[in-house]
Amino acid sequence: MGVHPAYVNHMPEKKPSEQIQSSNRHTIRVAILSDELLGWGSGKRMFPEILQGYTWKMNQETYTITTQFLSDKDILHGDLRTADFDVLLVPGGGVGDGQSITKGFQHLRSVRKWKHNIASFIKDGGGYVGICGGTALLTDLKTGQKKPRTFLERQYHKSALGVTCVSSYYKTLAFPLFYPFQKNHPQNIGATAYVFSFAPGTTTDGMKIHTGGAPIDFQLHTNHPILSDVPQQTERIRWWAGPALIVPEHPDREIHILARYPKLDISETPTLRIHAWRYTGGIHGLLLAFFRTARYMKKEKMSLKNLFLYTYYLAGKWELTDKVITLDYSDKPSITAEVYPNEKKGRILLCTAHPEYMIWWGGRIKERTSQRFPCLGQGLYQWEDITPLSKDFSKEITHTWWMIRRFVAWSAKVQDNHLPPIEKGTLTKDQASLSKNNLWDGSLKNQMDKI
Repeated sequence: MGVHPAYVNHMPEKKPSEQIQSSNRHTIRVAILSDELLGWGSGKRMFPEILQGYTWKMNQETYTITTQFLSDKDILHGDLRTADFDVLLVPGGGVGDGQSITKGFQHLRSVRKWKHNIASFIKDGGGYVGICGGTALLTDLKTGQKKPRTFLERQYHKSALGVTCVSSYYKTLAFPLFYPFQKNHPQNIGATAYVFSFAPGTTTDGMKIHTGGAPIDFQLHTNHPILSDVPQQTERIRWWAGPALIVPEHPDREIHILARYPKLDISETPTLRIHAWRYTGGIHGLLLAFFRTARYMKKEKMSLKNLFLYTYYLAGKWELTDKVITLDYSDKPSITAEVYPNEKKGRILLCTAHPEYMIWWGGRIKERTSQRFPCLGQGLYQWEDITPLSKDFSKEITHTWWMIRRFVAWSAKVQDNHLPPIEKGTLTKDQASLSKNNLWDGSLKNQMDKI
């Protein structure tokens, strides 16, 4: 199996019973890709909270998960090896999506080597768990057109590592503000409309919380060990503009669809449906945002590495259009599990949503049309009328942590009937800050840091 017996110190020779007890302890070693590119944040710090030191027992076996961040330099140096790690986990946001953009520059020697080292880890029997952008990174991209057309579509397509038979799917995809045809076709930015542009949401009891993206009730397929003992037919998971997936009709390997998007498309659901905004600020708006950002960063004593991203957030103005953001995700796969087709049988788990993030119930998305100076950083959309949250948010924060743990365990080749339990967790005292991190403190910096 992929998990390794826990290391023990050199001690005097043990009795047979003690040797059996020691051999029944297993450590699952998880490498977490950590470079947040383009100044774009991610949820990478959530995964040690969910995984590090997590222990469960099944029959006479005890399993413990350990985590370690790995940088691009570590990957290039050859530090991702099956002798040292069982699973590579790639978060979304600035890690997975940032890598999907930058690793589309295939002509760079360092990019080719980076891809080769990760692909070799999987081919050598290592596991891979891709979350949202971590899924986009591994896959090629299919679109509603014959081939990817926009800069963002081409980069996502070319970032593929060539080890999965699954493709990502976006009907259209482009960066808000920089899409050159947005005057007539602002809706073609596609799912990115759900990424950068949410103001903090409000609950019916007046609480203001960070609410990017949307909680979606995904359809579950329970014919795979990861979900075989799940009692319900759907699970609510936070979605933040991840792709849909396409599985070939005649794959060259064992592959299972674990979950699908709802039958009613997100863009047709009244509480989730949004319209496209059009950037009208031109070069003048970007220059004003640049100088405004420079003054703001000096005041807040922030690093200049965020200058580009914050200029992007604060560029204005924007105007609301009557064009609906259409996704074409209805009933398409959202989570897949596959086995690489060689004797090493590395396992690949792809998930287009964010089980590491908080979910909520109730509410709807509204367009923020009353702003004096609309921009991405201030928010073009906002959740309202969310159902009040539990006292310390633990119910909402830990709602799908069990999925992350199962994804990792399965990818590490833990036997099917020994996967971690399905449990709705509680926050420890050391994790109390996770609740505060979901609250808006009223500042623009805190709002933009949570985009």
